[in-house]
Amino acid sequence: MEPHALPAAPAAFDQDVFRQVVGHFASGVAVITTALDGQLYGTTASAVSSLSMDPPMMLTCLNQSSSTHDAVATAGAYAINILAADQRDLAMKFGRKGPDKFDGVPYRLSDHGGVPLLGGALASMTCVVTEAPRGGTHSVFFGRVVEADFAQGQPLAYYRGAFGRLEPVQELNAYTKVRQWVLARRTPLGRDLDISTLVGEMQAEPDDVFNALVKLSAEGLVARRQDGAFMPAPITADFSDNLYDGRATIEIGVVASRIHDLDRKLVDELAGIAEAMGHERADGGASLRGFLELHSRFHQLLIAASGSTQLVDSYQRLSIAGVWGEAWNDIDWRARLDHGHVVRLAAALRDKDADAAIAAVHDYTAQAKRFARIAIESRGGRV
Repeated sequence: MEPHALPAAPAAFDQDVFRQVVGHFASGVAVITTALDGQLYGTTASAVSSLSMDPPMMLTCLNQSSSTHDAVATAGAYAINILAADQRDLAMKFGRKGPDKFDGVPYRLSDHGGVPLLGGALASMTCVVTEAPRGGTHSVFFGRVVEADFAQGQPLAYYRGAFGRLEPVQELNAYTKVRQWVLARRTPLGRDLDISTLVGEMQAEPDDVFNALVKLSAEGLVARRQDGAFMPAPITADFSDNLYDGRATIEIGVVASRIHDLDRKLVDELAGIAEAMGHERADGGASLRGFLELHSRFHQLLIAASGSTQLVDSYQRLSIAGVWGEAWNDIDWRARLDHGHVVRLAAALRDKDADAAIAAVHDYTAQAKRFARIAIESRGGRV
């Protein structure tokens, strides 16, 4: 058998691109601490992960230029202090170089190894180093856990160079599912939204379902009676217009601020989606759903180019496409919907023509309003 040929050495990779890509990985935040000859050391780290359950082991990556790195290597023990959502300042303090990191910081020394455990941390683990292989500028400390503790709370998160709070996954999932339920009118207008039914259907916690209904009330998609019961709120033409205007405001802001910095690959992808929308309209067997999915992907990708998760989230929460359902089934959508604004918007983005791009967004918004009004009026002015 012929031996496998060794691959050629890869070309040098752009470090800025690598940094941006890695920055899209959300992670928890920890402060790694140790003690050596009576002196305390600590540094903020996000490259921390569980390694093994049996025996319980963690791995931590530390830069070899860090004084904490050298102290951990010599002491042979360290603590992982997982920070809580309200400990952003602590993350910043230990992320800077300086000898006074522990000034004003409450801590106690661990029973094993005598390393500092930070007060208020969400969880902590004391580890004994078993191996410390090196990789590039960092060392990877494999640590056997000998002591651990935790408290209730939410973790501090690190994403794209910023510290923040991760919305609990289960709460977000409950909100998304309840919103889809409401928009699909699985509970008809005039009927109460039964929390116990939603909990059972969605396998969610009652508090998360209740919070989702409160949030949807603030968004105008759910109404709450004086007795506290929730009901789907009817969508009128004026309500629909306001939502589309809000989406247009976000999209125009992204276009105005980012049009000269858009990645060429993104612009090409948007042009490809616009072309695919044309094929959908020309295909007699194509569905409205497929056309709208392409349409949604086009605009979602453009909003995501802002680099702001808050803008993306706000844009998504202004969408009510799921509510139309059967109201669109009897409409000749090919005669009503034109994808020309998408083609023009893609071309304007390619040419970096902000005025033409904004005009195309306005055209899309006007068309979306008209199409929504058709659906609403076909149902007596309330959907």
